Amino acid sequence: MPSSAPRVARTEASFVVRTAVLAGCAVLPAALAGTPAAAAAPNPVPTSSPQASQAFRAEDARLSDPGALARGIAHPDVWWTLDARKARVFAVGDDGRTKASFTVPGTRGWDTLAVVKGDGGAGTLYLADLNGTGAKHDTLTFYKVPEPAKLADGALAAKAYQVTYPDGAHEAGTVLGDPSEQRLYVVTRAAGAASVYALPAALGSRVVNRLTRVRRLPFGVRGGAFAPDGRVVLRGTGDVRVLAGIRDKVTQVLRTSAKGDAVAVAPDGRHVLIAESGAHPRVFALPLSDAPSPQTESATPVPGRAAADPMPGGGEYRPVKQTLPGGMLGTGSLAGLVVLGAVGGGLYLRGRRRVRH
Repeated sequence: MPSSAPRVARTEASFVVRTAVLAGCAVLPAALAGTPAAAAAPNPVPTSSPQASQAFRAEDARLSDPGALARGIAHPDVWWTLDARKARVFAVGDDGRTKASFTVPGTRGWDTLAVVKGDGGAGTLYLADLNGTGAKHDTLTFYKVPEPAKLADGALAAKAYQVTYPDGAHEAGTVLGDPSEQRLYVVTRAAGAASVYALPAALGSRVVNRLTRVRRLPFGVRGGAFAPDGRVVLRGTGDVRVLAGIRDKVTQVLRTSAKGDAVAVAPDGRHVLIAESGAHPRVFALPLSDAPSPQTESATPVPGRAAADPMPGGGEYRPVKQTLPGGMLGTGSLAGLVVLGAVGGGLYLRGRRRVRH
């Protein structure tokens, strides 16, 4: 009479395997779908409506439509700004007085500027021709202008560079200068969304330089600036959003009725400055929190933040968050199935060996 041991072993193995499969069918869909048990709810972004105070008022009657506002590097006691209608660049002190104004012969159409460190740590102004609000273009013109050593009325020499989008024409909204990396970014202008593009680390004057797409923003942008600590402030319609970095999430939202798209951050990093248009334009200040919210996390780990360099073949940098498949719960479930499968297989083989003996 045949032994019943193999039958029992096979029964035990079948039971274990069926249990593993059923457990996986019950657990894995929930884990991979990101149910509340597998993913925590996002933390809300702090939002406030701080009272705006007047930082200063421009006394120069020629400056009626500030197209940008950037702190000097060679002259850290002035704000560089411009009036596109007058085709003139101004160095304005914290008291609103013009310390010097400049023309830029051989250039035309520029309507915003950014300031970064140049060779040897000297300041460099980049005047940008964004081709006017509402117009879409696939190529933009930048003018590189060394920050003058002396603040005295005169003319500045400029060198022109052409840059192009990698994905067709856009309406450009603003240019940001990263003070720590000496990198420039273009942010497109749109009502409900915007995109950020990085200029190459080195520009060529005899070629058309290709921008690299860094990220998409799910909100409209009209202006922006870097803070000294690497945070980014972006001006929307009726609000200012603060990002922990150019590739990071929003950490703070400031609601404001202050008008104007020219935005900067005070040298101490504690206030956002917004310059309005009109005769003797006023510059308003909104308080910032001291540091990014610890509850937010970076959209992607970017060591040294140097990933905006153009990739070989005109590739595009896309932030990718490295996570375990299905989250911790999904990964644990898969591991459990492997263990149960191994146990069932072991019992089955054990029963086969008993049959042979």
